Amino acid sequence: MTTIRNIVPYDLRFPTSESLAGSDAMHPDPDYSAAYVCVQTDGPLTGYGLTFTIGRGTEVICAAITALAPIVVGHTLEEIVMDWPTFWRRLTSDSQLRW
Repeated sequence: MTTIRNIVPYDLRFPTSESLAGSDAMHPDPDYSAAYVCVQTDGPLTGYGLTFTIGRGTEVICAAITALAPIVVGHTLEEIVMDWPTFWRRLTSDSQLRW
């Protein structure tokens, strides 16, 4: 079984607002950015994911990843896949994280 051992978020930003690359009427100064995450296991598998943002707010996504990590770390991939509804409820129903 493959157990999730660590979740590490990264705040990646590209200063596109300096050249106004990607700007439009609604987004006059975008800094293309992403919250990038590495999900490390006790085996050879590592998972990667990202959430695209347009600048400010990427740190909020990284904070959410950090806050949710303890709910995920220690569980096996098999456990998550075999009972997705229970895993989803764990993520969305934490009494101190949900509103």
